Amino acid sequence: MKNTYTFDAECFALASIAWAGAHQEEYNPELTQKKLQDGLTQSPITADKLDNVVWGPAVKRVSKSRTDSENWDDYMFFVVQNRNDPSDYRVAARSTVSTLNGQEDMAVFELIDWRQFDGDAPDEAKIASGMAEVLADLLEMTSSVEPGFGSSLVQFLNMNLNDGDTLTFCGHSMGGTFTIPWGVSVKQQLDRNVQVQVRSFAGATAGNFSFAAHAENVLGSGLKRIVNNLDIVPKAWNSDTLKEIATVYEPVVTVPFIIQIIIVGLANFLTSYGYAHSSQPESFDFGINPELTDFQLQYGYQHDTAYLKYYGLEMGKDIIYEIS
Repeated sequence: MKNTYTFDAECFALASIAWAGAHQEEYNPELTQKKLQDGLTQSPITADKLDNVVWGPAVKRVSKSRTDSENWDDYMFFVVQNRNDPSDYRVAARSTVSTLNGQEDMAVFELIDWRQFDGDAPDEAKIASGMAEVLADLLEMTSSVEPGFGSSLVQFLNMNLNDGDTLTFCGHSMGGTFTIPWGVSVKQQLDRNVQVQVRSFAGATAGNFSFAAHAENVLGSGLKRIVNNLDIVPKAWNSDTLKEIATVYEPVVTVPFIIQIIIVGLANFLTSYGYAHSSQPESFDFGINPELTDFQLQYGYQHDTAYLKYYGLEMGKDIIYEIS
């Protein structure tokens, strides 16, 4: 008997399967497409329901992000249509994989006017410069292959979606950060009365208080964040929660005192930026893993494994993206 998965678990699976082909050194969208389709077809979560790719994938490799030791794509996302409910469309995007992505994650010391992406926003609404760079790339990208070759996401949506359809953006980590501004921007560009939703897993703050309030106003109940309380990524870049990172894994993991000072200093410096999350999250935690006394290992468990555990999933069994 086939398992029944929740809507949110399906969205998390889609965001995870988006890692298909992530460490593929050659720029080859056709190969990426094959790996993605294999992952969607083989995963029991998406097989025969959410394995119908109707646009994409869109794959982009930015020349300025290349290093001698890395040759990976910077962005990849796609759209699936629910085979059981044709009104249900979902967009899933890959999270941080490249050097450029890491730089964009950390580019929070300059705020960009949100109105350049959304003319209906208040003047005070601003997002981090890194997220603005990501969003600009995502909005201009076109499908690298059929279906939808050469069309942008918004062009595809305006040509194919109908009034009353639902469009859900799914992203984890960096994807969990940019899916909120992405969802807001796309919602404002749609010609039809489409219900736009966001399922943001483990994301950091994308912008300031005014942007957060605007995102809630535009997306309403469709905006949902899922957060592990012991995951440090969602604690960035709000100045209050950022300070918690210094001691969050004590007593199992103790951060060196000098690093604690740096974290608190950074949090104090960012106070004036007013970074804030949109909406109250659905939160959980399974406690600190006592076997992981290294900060990086504990962080990896809390940022990745804990979310799988929350949905009762296993990598390689339920979520398949490393195609042999």
